[in-house]
Amino acid sequence: MSIRVFVIKTIFVLSAILVTICPAVTFAETTDTVTSMVFVPVKCGCFEMGDTVGDGDPNERPAREVCVNDFSMGKYEVTNEQFRKFRPDHDSGKFEGLTLNEDKQPVVNVSWEDATEFAKWLSKKSGHTYRLPSEAEWEYAARSGTKTSHYWGNDTAEACTYANVSDVTAQKRFSKWRSFNCDDGFLVAAPVGSFKPNAYGLYDMLGNAWEWVQDIYNAEAYSKLPKNNPVYEGSGEYRVERGGGWSNGPMGVRSSHRIGLTPTFGHRSLGFRLVMEK
Repeated sequence: MSIRVFVIKTIFVLSAILVTICPAVTFAETTDTVTSMVFVPVKCGCFEMGDTVGDGDPNERPAREVCVNDFSMGKYEVTNEQFRKFRPDHDSGKFEGLTLNEDKQPVVNVSWEDATEFAKWLSKKSGHTYRLPSEAEWEYAARSGTKTSHYWGNDTAEACTYANVSDVTAQKRFSKWRSFNCDDGFLVAAPVGSFKPNAYGLYDMLGNAWEWVQDIYNAEAYSKLPKNNPVYEGSGEYRVERGGGWSNGPMGVRSSHRIGLTPTFGHRSLGFRLVMEK
């Protein structure tokens, strides 16, 4: 076989693999008619998933290349108002006398099971298919092309421009909290979309509320999962949450940070957003 023929065949095979992983699909921002949730198209691609900076935990390693297909991600976290269309009596509660239950605040105190039931309900009501994002989809969307600890860079002083986090105001009131050296203007959850979006046009991917994702938690998942569209569905009693919340400092609010919690658990700074498949 000549070198020229070999090269052509190699290019053809690589192109076929790329098309399989990343089909050429054009789609636009859409709005769900049941809840008015807006979904942003996220174009397929590959990225380095995991601790790319060296400030992460062992369960964020080894960092490795991962590829995902096209998907549409919720532009914002699911709000109380939207969740109450499914469960009218839901109350996200209060913290230190401050409400977490306003319509435009992210819904919190919801379990992984609550989030998946909401997605199933919305799928039936709307005729589209909704689900929680996979860990890989979530991190790909959160990073939005970056390799830094946060999608705004490694400078923690920039946090309050892009995220609702534990800040200097929280530090004065709750001295044991680890905080960013900036002021974001909110002590608890902010209305969704109150800060700058990342490069993919997604808001609050870090901070405001932690977000449930699809995968079962496994501390060694990164060394076990395949490269293309990985989802850990093996054994394990926990599910994964990502992104950090309004009460978290620099170590908790990072693009690669991951925690496993029981799927029946709810918390004052834990919510979710959805992916629309079709």
